[in-house]
This record gives sequence, structure tokens and C-alpha cells, in this order.
Amino acid sequence: MINKKLLFSVKESIPYIKKNVLYQWIGLICNACSMACLCLIVTKNRSLSFIGIILVCLMIRYVVNQKAIEMSYQSSHIVKETLRSRLYKKLSKIGIGYTNEWSTAEIVQLSSEGIEQLETYFASYIPQFFYSLIAPFTLFIIISFMDIKAAFVLLICVPLIPMSIVFVQKFAKRLLNRYWGQYTKLGDNFLENLQGLTTLKIYEADGHYHEKMNVESENFRKITMRVLTMQLNSITVMDLVAYGGSALGIVFALNGYHSGAITMFQTLFIILISAEFFIPMRQLGSYFHIAMNGMAASDKLFAILEKEIEEKQNVEIENCFISASNLHFGYTDQEVLHGINFKAHNGMI
Repeated sequence: MINKKLLFSVKESIPYIKKNVLYQWIGLICNACSMACLCLIVTKNRSLSFIGIILVCLMIRYVVNQKAIEMSYQSSHIVKETLRSRLYKKLSKIGIGYTNEWSTAEIVQLSSEGIEQLETYFASYIPQFFYSLIAPFTLFIIISFMDIKAAFVLLICVPLIPMSIVFVQKFAKRLLNRYWGQYTKLGDNFLENLQGLTTLKIYEADGHYHEKMNVESENFRKITMRVLTMQLNSITVMDLVAYGGSALGIVFALNGYHSGAITMFQTLFIILISAEFFIPMRQLGSYFHIAMNGMAASDKLFAILEKEIEEKQNVEIENCFISASNLHFGYTDQEVLHGINFKAHNGMI
């Protein structure tokens, strides 16, 4: 689920990713504190002092959420600038010969939408991945002081979400590779047909290529719908796990209250906080499919960036010349060069 090669290809974004995770974790602590104060207000009729604490927690959470958004923007900005710069420099070194292996349309799509998909990978998916690991353990420590059974049940159910993601991953990677290949092929053919439209009109072949474009567009539509179906099915599974795990934790908390093992305050707090166990991992699942699309594009991007370039050998030319004798040149109705004779040696201006 983490592409180390891709992650460390833009090391400048890593500090912003760390800060993003930290700000999200601070927001989680503030949310837990505000819920605890709300439970105390409901169960023990204490309002004045705890309302002030809730307001402070909400203000802090708002600030850190804004900071997390800012860190996401900074990391995505660095990623786009760095990768596009590296791609441009690589193509400049390869020269015009890059068209022998990659089409112009494919390069344009990689540098635009492909890198935009990688922006989501760095700005949203990676920070959410690490936060979704930290958040459940943080909440487990808090709830374990109240009801260890409910805490264990909630913690055990959390890994079911990434397990469903891993189950889908192999199928999703193959499907998204096909999706990206079909997408670049469609764009390449569209650009080629558009550039050669005059020629197609002259030879009356535009109708034939129009039908070919319709077939390719239909194939792209079908594979797009398959991708969407796969995403919706996996999201449905993750929702069932999240809601089921949260409900199971609530049942254990209610049983604990019924048996007198925990208080009303502890029971209410577990009921309110149980969803927070699964929200980070559920959010990770929603970013997963976008990230997989970005990783499919990154495979093609690295194929270009890692292309070996043969070093050009400097050839020294000595004592050579170009000559022409009795050279004529003209247009349809007029000749402009009449029997030109010349001889040019190397180094002459």
C-alpha cells in the first residue's frame, strides 16, 4: 500500500507529510477531550467550566485542521513542481527521439493528469495512511482505562478495513493499469486524428476513423464503469466493517454498563467515540482508489525518468568541405538560382 520508490522520489515533501499527520493527531485529541466534556455535562450536570473547555478544543481543532490542509497543499505543490521539472529535463536530454517510444499525447497526459493523480497520493493518501495507524491506538489507550473489552473489540475490528483494501489491491492494480493504458491510447489517437484531419478529409477517410474513435471511446467507457463498480463495491465493504465494528463496540459498552462494570459517563463516551476508530481508516479507503490510479501513472512516469541515455560521442571533423556545381533552383513559374558553383570548407562563415 506504500510505494517506497515513489515516496522517496520527492523527499522534500516528507516534512510536510509528517506535520500533516501531527496536526490531524492533535485534532483527534481535541475531539476526544470535547466529547469527554460533553459526556460529563450530560451525566453529571456540570456545564459552565466544561462548555469553555469544549469551545477551546473546537477552536484548536479548527486551527490544526487548517494547518493540515496547508501542509497538504505544500506537499502537493512540491510534488507537482518536482516531478514535472524532472520529466521536462529528462525529455530534453532524450531529445526528439522520445517519440520513438512514447507518443506526444501520452507525455502530455502524464505531465498533466498523471501528476495530478500523484498529488492526491502525496497530499491525502500518505498522510491519511500514517494517521489511520496512529488514531486507533491512541483511542485504544484512552478507552482501555474505561472498558478494556470494548477497547479490544474496537481495535480488532479496525484491521478488517485494510484487509479488504489489500484483498482488492491486486485486482485493482491490474484494472487501473488497463484503464490508464486505454486512456492514453484514446488520447493519443484523438490527437493524431485531429492533427491529420485535413489529410483524412482529402482521402475521404474521416468517416472510417470516426467509427474507430467511437469504438475506442466505448471501450474506455466500459473500463471506466468497471473501475467505478470496483470502487463502489469496496467502499460498501468498508462501510459494513466500519458500522459493524462500531456497533459491536457499543454493544460491549452497554453490556459493561448493564453489569455495573463501567459508569454512565464511560458508556456514553465509548458510544460517541467508537466511530472515530473507523473514520480514519474509512477515509483512507476512499483515497486508496485515487492513489492506485496515481501509482499506475507513476509506473509509466518512472519508465521515462529511468530511461538510460546513450552519451553522445564528439566526433572531430578535419579537412572536410561541401561543394556544389551547376546548381539550379526555382519555383513553378520562376527560376531563382542559375548554375551556382561553390565550395565551403569547415570553419568558414
